Amino acid sequence: MQCSEWSELMSLQLDGLQRPEQAQQLQAHLAECQTCREQWETMSWLSALLSAEPAATPASDFANRVTARLEKRAARRRRLYSTLGVCVGSVGLWAAAALVVLLIFTALVDPSMHTMLVEVVLSLGRNAVAIVTVLGKAVWSVAYAVLTRPAGLLVLGYALLAMALAALWTRVVFRRWGRLPD
Repeated sequence: MQCSEWSELMSLQLDGLQRPEQAQQLQAHLAECQTCREQWETMSWLSALLSAEPAATPASDFANRVTARLEKRAARRRRLYSTLGVCVGSVGLWAAAALVVLLIFTALVDPSMHTMLVEVVLSLGRNAVAIVTVLGKAVWSVAYAVLTRPAGLLVLGYALLAMALAALWTRVVFRRWGRLPD
């Protein structure tokens, strides 16, 4: 057995968790090994020193203060996300409303524009679907190419790690500027 393994038995002995045969083996080894004997003396002295000191206890309201801070942090985060949701939803709603008003106004002003407007909207819709389809196929092709190669998972792991580090860096920068809650 190596000295590092004897160190584990020393810790068990100090904690009172060692079996009697292990204690005998430890004592026999300590009689032979100067290095382990010095370590045992240091560990025994430190254990006695720490046992003599009173155990540190937190303040009586510690748990309540920590719980209050955690609840405050969660409430701030919920407010932030709900505010972001309202802002994004409002912008989208106003954009859609403006588009509808523009379309109705255009159709009312010039009825001949109605047919052209319908064609433009349908064309935009077809183009949007085509773009989403092409992007989806591109993402699928890249994912398939990366995951079917032996080093693909490694590359994917590095990419995910890079994105996580970039997100963490961004969070640290914004927190330093005071723009994000703790």
